[in-house]
Amino acid sequence: MIKSGKDTIFAAKLIREGKLVAFPTETVYGLGANGLDANAVASVFEAKKRPSFDPLILHISSTDDLSVIFKKPADIIYQLADKYWPGPLTIVAKKTAKVPDIVTAGLETAAVRMPNHPVALKLIRQSKVPVAAPSANIFGRLSPTKPQHVKEQLKTIDYLLEGGKTDLGIESTIVSVKDAKTIEVLRPGAITIDTLQKDFPHIDFITGSGGDSLTAPGQLKSHYSPRKPLYLYDELPSELPSYAALILFKPYNIPSDAQSKVVLLSKTGDIKEAASNMFGALHSLEGDSEIEQIYAVKIKEEGLGIAVMDRLKKAAYRFTNFYNDHEIEAG
Repeated sequence: MIKSGKDTIFAAKLIREGKLVAFPTETVYGLGANGLDANAVASVFEAKKRPSFDPLILHISSTDDLSVIFKKPADIIYQLADKYWPGPLTIVAKKTAKVPDIVTAGLETAAVRMPNHPVALKLIRQSKVPVAAPSANIFGRLSPTKPQHVKEQLKTIDYLLEGGKTDLGIESTIVSVKDAKTIEVLRPGAITIDTLQKDFPHIDFITGSGGDSLTAPGQLKSHYSPRKPLYLYDELPSELPSYAALILFKPYNIPSDAQSKVVLLSKTGDIKEAASNMFGALHSLEGDSEIEQIYAVKIKEEGLGIAVMDRLKKAAYRFTNFYNDHEIEAG
């Protein structure tokens, strides 16, 4: 059984000793290790069964740490940090030699963010090192938004720092600083491209094109996946059998003869509330012995809906593409 509690001093001591600590952020729970210790970071990959080609995010508690991680941080990096940190924005830029190659999967760039959670910030400050932390789950599986989700998936880590349910439930937005006038959005999140463009009108924000190589976490086609088949529908499906559960982001008129278990993520259709409840609902249905399949009705890909649909498509990828795509990348 994982040892858990709220002792940040003890957790920070473990981080400095090269051990693994799961901790809460405003997005999801992370699995943390000393980001400047290659051996400790290797343990993260081993515990998660994560492939070494998938880079990690370094978490910091002060912008003073940027000079340790980034090589000559550009002014725009500090401007982004001043606007959105602490918060769900990860910045990618060229790294220093102090960052081990295993953290960045051999890339010349590192990914950094400052989480907006008092427990996370206290842990990082007390650890006195950048904390490398992907989500605290088995690679490809559902992201953890509660301590119990971590306990169910990771059995061998050294400590779980508890902090209740996460607020956002969606991983951070990731941006890559190309130059002084161009920034690429590599992964959508709570800070939308519309928000970025509004706050920085002099910057050209472009959407990441993907490609064969990974430049940041969360770019695989299949990710965040439940163990039970997940299927996405443009509209409410006509058949709602008893062996399936239906996830809705807003209220619908459900047919009177419907037999499916219905999970409404927000009674008012509030996308932020629905997003924060999405992974929790998937975890619950994954453990429901009466449910064999999970259905979800799509939402518009605008604003936060872009990030929500990004996670849902990745979660459903290995099920909807099983017969026509032989290369399942994760899960």
